[in-house]
Formats: sequence, C-alpha cells, structure tokens
Amino acid sequence: MGNRQNVLIFFLIFLKLNHGLIESEYECVYNLYSKLFNVSLKYKANSTNKYEFCGDNNDGGFWVNCWDDYVVGCNLVHKNSRVIFSISDFNCFSSIKIIQSYYRYKFEKNFLYGLSATTLNFFTSFYSDESLIDLDLSENKTIQITSIIIKELIIKKNLNIYFSSLKSVFIFQLESIPSNYQINYINDLTDIKNITKIIINSNNIPSMNNIHVENMEINLLPNFNIESFSNFSTYANVNDLKLNASKTTDIFPFPLSLCDLPFNTLESLKIHYQIEKPLDFINLSKLNKLFSIKIPNAGILFNVDGEFPFYGFQTSEFPLKIKFFEFSNGRINNLNLNLDTMNIEILTMENNDMFGIIPTTFKNGKTLFLKGNRFVGEIDESWCGKRFDISNNNIGGELPSCMKCHYLDPIAISNLSGNKFKNINPNNLEPCLEIDLNLWFNDSSETLILQGKNLGSFPFSIVLNDPLIHEEIEACKEYIIRKSLYKPGITPMAINLTFPFLPQGPLTLEISAYNQFLPEINRITKYSDYFIIIGKYFAYNESVINVLMSNQSCLIIKSNFNEIQCYLLNPNQIMNINETISVVVQVMNVSNSFNFTVNQACDGDNCPIADCGKYGEYNFESGVCECFSNEWRGYSCELKSLICQSEDCSGNGNCNHIIGQCECDKNRIFNDCSGILCNDGNGCFNDGECNFQNGICNCSSKWVDSSGCITPKQVVESQELKHNEFGNLLTLFGWFGDIHQNLLILVDGIYCDIVSNDNQTIQCYPPDFNCNFIKISSLSLSISQNNFKWKGIYNPIFIDGCNTSNSDSENISNNNDESSSLSHKLSNSNLAIVLSICITLAIF
Repeated sequence: MGNRQNVLIFFLIFLKLNHGLIESEYECVYNLYSKLFNVSLKYKANSTNKYEFCGDNNDGGFWVNCWDDYVVGCNLVHKNSRVIFSISDFNCFSSIKIIQSYYRYKFEKNFLYGLSATTLNFFTSFYSDESLIDLDLSENKTIQITSIIIKELIIKKNLNIYFSSLKSVFIFQLESIPSNYQINYINDLTDIKNITKIIINSNNIPSMNNIHVENMEINLLPNFNIESFSNFSTYANVNDLKLNASKTTDIFPFPLSLCDLPFNTLESLKIHYQIEKPLDFINLSKLNKLFSIKIPNAGILFNVDGEFPFYGFQTSEFPLKIKFFEFSNGRINNLNLNLDTMNIEILTMENNDMFGIIPTTFKNGKTLFLKGNRFVGEIDESWCGKRFDISNNNIGGELPSCMKCHYLDPIAISNLSGNKFKNINPNNLEPCLEIDLNLWFNDSSETLILQGKNLGSFPFSIVLNDPLIHEEIEACKEYIIRKSLYKPGITPMAINLTFPFLPQGPLTLEISAYNQFLPEINRITKYSDYFIIIGKYFAYNESVINVLMSNQSCLIIKSNFNEIQCYLLNPNQIMNINETISVVVQVMNVSNSFNFTVNQACDGDNCPIADCGKYGEYNFESGVCECFSNEWRGYSCELKSLICQSEDCSGNGNCNHIIGQCECDKNRIFNDCSGILCNDGNGCFNDGECNFQNGICNCSSKWVDSSGCITPKQVVESQELKHNEFGNLLTLFGWFGDIHQNLLILVDGIYCDIVSNDNQTIQCYPPDFNCNFIKISSLSLSISQNNFKWKGIYNPIFIDGCNTSNSDSENISNNNDESSSLSHKLSNSNLAIVLSICITLAIF
C-alpha cells in the first residue's frame, strides 16, 4: 500500500505544475477553502489580486492540484471539525479526479450519491464520522465513484451498507474504529457485479452472491456474529480471501463452508486469527485452484487429537496446486516431512512444538521455515545455499562444512542456532581450513568465474572490493563476479576477496584469474608415484588442470593456487634416465613448462625413507619405493590395486589398477574411455563445444567444426563494386577471420586480384564484365582459404552506377543508377522518441 500511496503523491506533485485557473474553477476553490480557513492567511495573491491556489501555500504544502487551468485534485487537511461539506462544494469542479479528506469533517446526507462521476475517480477519507456513509436506500441511487477508501471511520449509530449502492465501485475499503455500534452489509444485488477489492471491518460475514471479487479482506470485530460464517458458502467467486482478527488472542472457526463449494475460484486464503478446534480433519480437495494458504497464528486448539488438521497432507489427495503453505504458532504432536511427495514450494511451519524427522537431502525448488519445533535428523550439503530456517530444533549429525565455515554469519546463526550439531560448539568454534579458491576469466562474457569449496552459503559470506558484485551459480562452489554496471572501467584480472565470518576471524585473499597468467613452476618433488609441483597461478579446480611429464599424463590428486599433487603411472619409465625431464602444466587454456633431472626430483636430505614391504623395494638413489607390479600401489606399495568401472575401457584404453580408472588411448576421455577428444586433444577454441561422441567440435557459425573452431568459416554478406584509377575495385563485406592461408577469390572461375583483406573485408580487382551482364548472368563467386571454400553469386552493388553502353569503365556515369548508390549509402535515421507518461493509480 505504501508504494501505491507514493505513486499517488508523486502524481499530485506532478499535477501542480500549471499556468492558472479559469474563473469558474477559481471560484469553486475559493468557496471550498473559505469553509476551512481564512484564505488570505494561507495563500499569496498575485498581481491580479488572485490567490495562487495551484502553487505552494504559506505552510509549504500543496492542497490544490491543477492541470491545464483546471483543478484535478483537492486535499482537505485543515483542522476544522465544524465544517459540513455539501455536494455543491465539489460538483462545481469540471475536471476533478481525486478528493482526499484527512480530518473529522462532516458531510451532508447522501453525499457520496451526489458526487459526479464524470471525472471523479478516487475518494479517500480519514477520521470522518458516519455522516459520510449515511445513505438512503433507493433503486435510482448508486455511488458513481470507482474507488472509495474510508479509514478510521467514527460511528455512533448502527448503519446499513447496501451492495446495490456500490454497483459502479471497483475498489471499496471501509475500516471503522471499534465501537458498540456496527455496520451491516446487505447484499441486495440481483445482477452480477465485478469488484477488484473489498476491505471492511465487520461484525458479520456478508453474502457474496452475484459478486465476483478479486481481493476480499474482512477484519472481524470483537462482537462478531459467528452464525454468519455460513455465508462463506456464497464465496465461490472470491479469488483472494483474507480474514483478520482485531486481537491476536481472538478465536474463530475455520471457514468450513469454503471447502464444500462445488465450484470456486479461490486461489489464496490467509487466516490471521487463532482457530477453534475442528470436529474432524478438514478436506481441502474441492479447492482445486487454491495455490496459497497461510495460517500464521493457528493457535493451540487447531488440531485433531494433536495431529495435523488437514486431510491428506503430503499426499496426492492434498490440493496439488498449493505452492505456498504456512501453519505456524500452533500445536502439532508429530509430522515427518517428505519433500518428495510435496508440491509445496515454500513451506512455513514455525513454533508448532512439532516432533518429526527432517529430510537429510534438500530438494531443489523448496523453501523451508521450520524454526521452533522438535525436529531431529541430519542435513547434508544439499542444504547449502537454500532458503531455510531450522533454528531451535533438535537436529544433530555433522553440520556441512559449507555452513560450518561461515557459522558466524548473522544469517547462519539465525537459521541454524539452537540445534545439536556434533561439530559445532558456539563457544569454541574450530578454524575453517578447507576453503579452496579458483578464479578464471570468461572472455565471452567479460566476467570472472569463482569456483572452489566452502565459498559461502549465505548472501554476505563473501565480500568483494568495490565495484565488483557477485551472483551465485552454485552455493559454496561457483559464483559469477562482474563489475557493477554503474561503475567505470573494466573487470580486473586480480581481486581482493574477503570472508568476514570465519571462526578464526575475517580472511582477505588476493587472487588472480589463472587463465590470464602463465602457471609458474618453482620446483618438483617426487614421493613414490606422487609428484608435488610447487609454484603459483595454478587452480583449485582439479578438472581444469593437465600435467604432462615427458608426454605422460599425471593424474591430478589435489591442487590449489600454489601447489599441485598428481599421480603418474609407472614413473620409473621416466626416472631411470639421466636426461632432462620436461613437465608441462596446463591450467585451462594456458600452459608453461619446467625441466628437471632425476636428482632434482627429491629435495636432497628431505626425501623420506619408506618401508616398502614385500611388494616393493626402496631406491636409495631416487629416494622412493618402486612397487614390483601394477597389482600394488601407494607410497609404501601397501595398497591393493583397484578395479576399473569398465574393465575393458570400451576397447579404447587400459585399466589403471593403481587409481581404479581407465588410462585411455590418445584423444580418448571419460572413465570408460568412451569419449573422443576434439581437435587432437586441444579442445575447441572460440567458445566451441566438443561433441565427445564423434570428437568434432560444435562451433558457432563463424568457425569450421573440423578445425576445432580455430579456422574461420568465411561468409560474404554484401558486395560493392567501385571504379578507381586502376579499374573496378570489388569490396566484399562479411566474416573472414584472422587466418588467411592460401586465400583465393574467383569470379566465374577467374582470379580476382587481392589488394587488401582483414577479418571483415576483402578488396580485389575482378575480371571486367559489363554491369548489365553481371546482373542477368548469376556469375559465381567463391572464396577459398584454410582449406575451406565459400560459394555464392556475384551480385555487387554498383557504387558508381551502371553504364548501359559498351564504353570503357572509366566513362561510366555516376548518375545513371543514383538509386543504387543511395541505397548503399543509407544511414541510420534518427528516431524521434515521443515519451508518453501514463500513470496508473491503484489505491488500497
């Protein structure tokens, strides 16, 4: 409601810009405000001794809103309780749209009947007395205003409101101050009436026969007539129903009559009072359009012998369209949540003292607010990044590290505290040492991609230096980092990243995009079949790292920004020689090499002496165990070899029994070697995607698939032919790329002499054909480069026009085909933008 009021205020401020009122409008304003105050004390007179009603008054406010010399709005704010407004006070305005009253004014009888609806759309009143709604019942009298909002109405007698008087009203709000008197709403309609919104304070449930209501809100007053609940049987055409109590301790029945409607349009139901004990389970199955039901203050009585009061909850018999469900501050003994059988997307069941087992795995697309119950069970990492509140329950087990590391985040404390997690002691939190970071730059989107482990499960777990912002891709694991659109400059390749809520205190790290820097290798240490590579500009994401030692792949076991641990099958094949060994470390699409010898594979005296047992022998020269066969593995050859998932590796490799994975043949991939690497293992360039089924890149339209998306797929989009001192120069526009090996252009099979080319244009001198001959002959045009040929039709635009004679090209008239030249030189027309401001007012 606040936002809509702001729109209204803006509208009124906007309207006060005017030139001056016509005489009849001026007199109407003068007479109206003279009832309220001494006009000469509130407004300044201009040079013609007229008051500037459309401008600011002496109090700095504006009470009259004008447009094009007419009054369109009046604000009645002056404190004068003796004033009685009549219909004539306002009907003298010819264009008024809004009247707003903010004091305890009185109105003549049948005032609302008499207001003209020719232009008046909105009437709002605060603090007036019952004279405003004192209306005679008459078939010929109806309120013509479309929107009426009456708040804080003071009544000192019983009154009747007949719905027949509201035939033209679409928004009706009447909230009276509680008293010993009441307003009775009498439905005397015989024809169908559509109403957008009704908000009333009432002592009874009015009948809604013959009425279609989008939004209905009833505030139940203390001396309420419970028997009128039977009128809910007439609410078949109410879309959104809200029932409120004047006090949080008030107890009323559940509107059972709604559940028996054979046909209904009810989509949303909110009951904000305590509900009395039902006689049996409530069946909502007939409410087949209901998608939201909220009971935030159910009360301790609303249950059936301690069980959940709704029939078929968590089964297919519960209305399947319900996506938002709230049942809080009640009393339920037991309920085990089964997210797999629930269509509910946002479930709120707080402070029900409810016992049950919480689901270990969080189902995507759900939001759970379950605080203040007695749920038990455990949660796993699928809860990371989800919206939930499970505080003050009895949940145990291990709190996932994605939340444990950031437990001091205020949101984490609020959503998780008051449970029994084994690895959390709020008074003595263990340091978080398991945050892995990985940053790379996406050239196509010009954004940074942050990947890793335990990066944060809550919105403020990560803080970036201005002007960067981050968007979650996968909580705790992957984020997009981009520069704010409102800040100048480009996205930096190195950033400061702060984790403000770690148990050991805030941690700020400087990290660089690893695919923008060559990986640096400082030293390599060999421990049995494991190699430790020390350097920088590596990555935490093991899947983007490749290590080759003398062209042999070293399987990545673990990595971070400064260290890579990898495993090499049969390392002795490269260690039993004294030649220099080449190591290549590739991180994404950048790589670097490092050369070392056997003697450098171990840090001298730091080499450990292992007990190799009976399955290996310690080599004092290399300082490691050498296992006797592939049947054994490990630092001390103490572990039995593993079995691969696909023992024959799809016929494209051999099983590595040391790591339990297939060692695939060249350019083969996946655990079973079923995939084919693209581009001879180099991957697909220019954002191409590898089809591992056939080993061919799927490239965009600009690149050749079989080249790994590195060879441009040239295409001609337009052609121009222009005469110069050397002859007719052909310019081809389109896409030609940056690689032009063996570039050849043929026009009708005849060589076109190339003079210049880049990735978007090529210029050459074609064979000299008559222009009319070119137009009618559909001559061929081909461009060949990089073993790829484009074929098309030679149909240039003649910039200098087309000479129909057979004279030399130098005599071609520039004016013969002026329209052709003009058509090529079309420039973008400036568009005149006409801004039409349409302000829609929707008032509660």
